[in-house]
Amino acid sequence: MSKILYVHNADFSKPCANRIQVLKMCKAFKKIGQSITLVGFNCDKGIIKKFYGEDVDFDVVSLKPFGNYYIKSLLLFLKFLKLKSDYNWVYTRDLIFAFLVSKLFKRKKVIYELHDASKDKIWHFLFKRTFKNLHCCIVISEGLKDDLIKKGFNEDKIYVFHDGVDLEKFDIDISKEEARNILKLPKDKIIITYTGSLQNWKGYETFLKSYDYLENKENIIYLIVGGGEKQINRLRKKYKYKNIIFVPFVDHSKIHLFLKASDILVIPNSSKYKISVKYTSPLKLFEYMASKRPIIASNLPSIKEVVSENEVLFFKADDEKDLALKIEKLISDRGLQDRLVKNAYKKVKNYTWEKRAKKIVEIFKSEV
Repeated sequence: MSKILYVHNADFSKPCANRIQVLKMCKAFKKIGQSITLVGFNCDKGIIKKFYGEDVDFDVVSLKPFGNYYIKSLLLFLKFLKLKSDYNWVYTRDLIFAFLVSKLFKRKKVIYELHDASKDKIWHFLFKRTFKNLHCCIVISEGLKDDLIKKGFNEDKIYVFHDGVDLEKFDIDISKEEARNILKLPKDKIIITYTGSLQNWKGYETFLKSYDYLENKENIIYLIVGGGEKQINRLRKKYKYKNIIFVPFVDHSKIHLFLKASDILVIPNSSKYKISVKYTSPLKLFEYMASKRPIIASNLPSIKEVVSENEVLFFKADDEKDLALKIEKLISDRGLQDRLVKNAYKKVKNYTWEKRAKKIVEIFKSEV
């Protein structure tokens, strides 16, 4: 059994996708037989249970958040100094922490996981000096790896592992009708759903605007699950259709119900942002695939790294008219729906958190 220290510079009392990903990876390391300890802010077992609905079966070291990002990185490093003798393997998504540990403790194997290289000059300066001391760097897309190689980084130290999914959580035995009963959603309508945060690069407004171009509006409901109250209130004033339903942020433990209640799931990522085009590996893509519902997605390289036309119906990114056409096409073609669902579920079995964790452990064991 190996002992891994996973350090994340985040406040776990404020849920978002990166915290969910970290928790899933910790649980996966534990599930495949590794000793894993998570160090972060407000990450005690009670908070994780409250905000994520997860029972924690791994060790945690919870710190109280103080100061800005840089101060919190130093706090994490100071905590590491007290723990360092117990761990030879260190995993992190915090660059400052990775720099300090890999620079000062050469015998520690440090893996840094990178999700976005659209950073400022200070970040790039520090990353360049950190990279040479890392055991390796893990990225979540081929596009991100390609950009690092173009900037002169050693490709032999860069591994691409896309995000993953908990199949047991999203492939649950509940019918569409049962899920709608629980969520109090209309039973006689076609529900098209987007779940996730309301950031511009995720293209949620392309989805909302496409409603104008549907020919059969009265039978179709758009469901938006995510975003804060202020965002939702603004969008309700802008999009006043009675058949657009907004649900502010809900616990991740409930997302599977909204997916199961849906007829079609949409990933409308924008082509106007590099993180969307090249860098992202959307958690929602894998969750959608595992939920056994047909998917419509933007035709972007980051998404096509994982799925093809065999698993997803693509539309032209940022084109609300084309999205509306693809929604209507999928509604009318049950055979296409069934084929996409079958193929997507078959493929997503290759993207579990446990399989991702096993690959990372093999890298820790290797002499890169």
